[in-house]
Amino acid sequence: MKFHRYILGQLLTGFLFSAAGMVFIAMPGMAVAAVHRLGGAGTIAVLEFVPLMAAVFVPYVLPVALLLALVSTYGRLAAQNEWTAIRMAGINPLRMLLPALLLAGGAGAGVYALNAEILPRLKVYEKTFQLEVLKSAVQSLSRGKTEVEMGDFFLSSTMRDPDRPEIFYDCYIQLPAGEDGESGGIMADAVRFEFDDSTLTAHLYGGRGSAAAFEGGFDYAKVVRDLDELVGETKRHDFRSARYQTSSQLLESLAKLDEDEPRARVQAAYLEALGAPPPEGFLERWQRPRRRLLYAWHQRMANGATCLMFVLVGVSTGVMLRKGTQLSALAVAVGYAMVYWITSLRLGKQLAQSGTIEAWVGAWGPLAVFSVVGVWLTLRAFRE
Repeated sequence: MKFHRYILGQLLTGFLFSAAGMVFIAMPGMAVAAVHRLGGAGTIAVLEFVPLMAAVFVPYVLPVALLLALVSTYGRLAAQNEWTAIRMAGINPLRMLLPALLLAGGAGAGVYALNAEILPRLKVYEKTFQLEVLKSAVQSLSRGKTEVEMGDFFLSSTMRDPDRPEIFYDCYIQLPAGEDGESGGIMADAVRFEFDDSTLTAHLYGGRGSAAAFEGGFDYAKVVRDLDELVGETKRHDFRSARYQTSSQLLESLAKLDEDEPRARVQAAYLEALGAPPPEGFLERWQRPRRRLLYAWHQRMANGATCLMFVLVGVSTGVMLRKGTQLSALAVAVGYAMVYWITSLRLGKQLAQSGTIEAWVGAWGPLAVFSVVGVWLTLRAFRE
């Protein structure tokens, strides 16, 4: 029991150190991404936004941190012949997995709780926070600023009216495509901005542009754009997508889709009986979102169970590579993690959401394959 506590202490230290190190290394990149996503927002807003971005990173940091701690701790036990002493004492090596399983169980439960209930709410808050900060930054531009950038909308000017700062002179504007189809670059002698809670209105005076509506020049034109579309990658109604729903909400959404699909099938059969086949992809409108939601529900549980799979892979890798350097063992562990995440979050996700395989197979399949490999590696390591 004392030896178990010793191993658990070593694992916990390595786990915390690895997790903190990865988050610290990622912080500069997240800070740059926060500045980019918040446009001209102030420093305080950026500092508040970075932790929200870091929280999304945590469910992937914890399993990898656990894997590195396992490889390091059990590799050190093997390198210092403590592993050999354990076996010579007649102790079953499988008993030495208990501390690892205990830590993996706690980490896996934390990962599942984050993915299932906490992060979806944080993602909604993150997107809402981004939207509000960008709107506020645009609506209260400092007097000395002569450029405006919001998503795909960009304006550059030579000066602003000192008495009416909402007016820009000698401007170039890059427009994103709107419902009216207007897009492209526009040159204008002056631009006056107006804002309300949901739209940006740009009054353009004297100019011409590449957009079809402005070719040949104009004396006056007005461009209206939705602020949500300009400053947010996601519109408010997209909060219905899987990433913004808790697991309990996912089940409610799936139940609603299951109620709607039979009615759609009846409607499609009725149209065919009348000799008017439904449009192509008619039923896919119900099946595609169901696959996405079902995959997300399974994937959150599989992500938590990943920690248990990493116990098999990590312990065996550390023991088998005891004759090499710690660096080589850690490099192999990182390689395992990269291959697994690519297989699970890319290949499995795409196949499941496209309907090529069942949603649960896409979520649990890579985990099952790597678990089998982990069992094989563990048995091989314990026989040596």
